[in-house]
Amino acid sequence: MSKLSKPRSATRQATVRAPAKVNLSLRVLAKRADGYHDIDSLMFAISLYDTVTVSVRAASRSSVSCSVSGPERVPGGRSNLAARAAVAVLAALGEKAAVSIRLRKEIPSGAGLGGGSSDAAAVIRVLPGLLGRRLPPREAVRIARSLGADVPFFLRCAPARATGIGDVLEPLPWKPAGVLVLAVPRERVNTAWAYRAALPRLTSRRSASRVTPFPRSSDAAEAWFFNDFQRGVERSFDTVRGARKALLGLGAERVVLSGSGSAVVGSFKDTRAAARACGQWQGPGQARLARVLLSAPRPVRCSPGNTRSASRQQVKTVKRVKRDA
Repeated sequence: MSKLSKPRSATRQATVRAPAKVNLSLRVLAKRADGYHDIDSLMFAISLYDTVTVSVRAASRSSVSCSVSGPERVPGGRSNLAARAAVAVLAALGEKAAVSIRLRKEIPSGAGLGGGSSDAAAVIRVLPGLLGRRLPPREAVRIARSLGADVPFFLRCAPARATGIGDVLEPLPWKPAGVLVLAVPRERVNTAWAYRAALPRLTSRRSASRVTPFPRSSDAAEAWFFNDFQRGVERSFDTVRGARKALLGLGAERVVLSGSGSAVVGSFKDTRAAARACGQWQGPGQARLARVLLSAPRPVRCSPGNTRSASRQQVKTVKRVKRDA
């Protein structure tokens, strides 16, 4: 009998923030036989969050529901990536439970910020603890990879170099200097379109841009912001080009597209300069300060008796996921 199915078990709940990510460099390499592209990227989690609340109660038959609120409107239900993560965790642990997921979406979708992937990783991190179980780190990585290329990154949310299709992660010992400002135009970019239409011709083992050695320090990284999608996306989306020019005009030292867009990231020399740019922002879209995170957020609210178990499972997962990847 599982711990959750014991008669004394009550509803258990945890709330955790799921951060966005930015790619401060992105090389797209040759297309693979499975249809994906290899990439080489520097990824950083930032202080823009969805809020994920997971509730669990005993049940003789498993069920998973997912509702969505907030300014970003995305579909809920079992097709949502967070719900699919819950289904996969229940299956991996052999548990039967009724799982309810509530998402408050603040991370813009279609902007290259990974909000859906982050929501899924948050469920993988906290659900096992609510079930009174421990999910082995290798299994957490396996589930994350089955859901999407970005999901493994969000298990730890630590600065990383991402290779393969984005799921092979190498921790970075540094984070970028300066302060980031994230600008998100109202127009959004479809990732499939970007791979099809926004890249130059790719050749085997070559980036769509000039191949450049990876930076060995934070200072080197600062001079190395680029994205293979940027030129093609800007040709088709005037607002993305406008956001880049606006950030440069407000004093950004470097600007780069995140992922396949449409979000654009500017690096400013200090907080005062970045805050002034946000205060003077006139579009396109909105701009905000973005702090780089070094680890995954812990649950911010748990039902009585569950704070320790949910947090402990998350800490074990994020500490060991790289070693077991």
